[in-house]
Amino acid sequence: MSDIKILIERLLGRPLIKTEGVKLSEIDKIELKLGYSLPQSLKDLYLLAGKNVMLLESFNRFALPSQLQLSDDKIVFLEENQEVCYWGFTAREENPVVYMLFNEGEWHSEKVRLDEFLSIILYYQCAQGGYEFGGVSHITKEDLEIFIHTEWEDVVRHNGLQIYWKPDCLLWYLYDYENDIIDSLYFSARTQEAYDAHAKKYELEEL
Repeated sequence: MSDIKILIERLLGRPLIKTEGVKLSEIDKIELKLGYSLPQSLKDLYLLAGKNVMLLESFNRFALPSQLQLSDDKIVFLEENQEVCYWGFTAREENPVVYMLFNEGEWHSEKVRLDEFLSIILYYQCAQGGYEFGGVSHITKEDLEIFIHTEWEDVVRHNGLQIYWKPDCLLWYLYDYENDIIDSLYFSARTQEAYDAHAKKYELEEL
């Protein structure tokens, strides 16, 4: 549980509070209903922060333990914010590969296992609204290269999504590999102070 606990507290900027997690009895109840144990990474997320709205509902929406259901032999655990797609994993695997279902079509592999996918999503939840203060950066690509190598930790590279982290801040963009284009460069901050401290340097325009 230590890895995901470290990640969650990093994103929250504070120690976890016991009441932010769901009770173990809730996990036991759904496991009994499903007939098997949940993967440990998802179970840990629920136990640590299953009631934390910023992490689990600020953009895409995690299912509550009681809402987990089996569909096409996949346990559906995450819903896209516009209800366009869903994510799930094959039942009865300890650290399964994550699959995405788009518009009731076929399941397609995300080519990443659940523990890593949860890390990606938690960072993305904060980037896409979980962190209250955000803006578009107008720094040059050259300055970006300098900044990311001297100030930021590279935390997410997945399907064109790139996220960098420093305390209370995320720098992120979507990257078009085929055309070598960064869509737009975004800055997300947990606090007003963190945003203000970077506004001039990163030439931020508030969203």
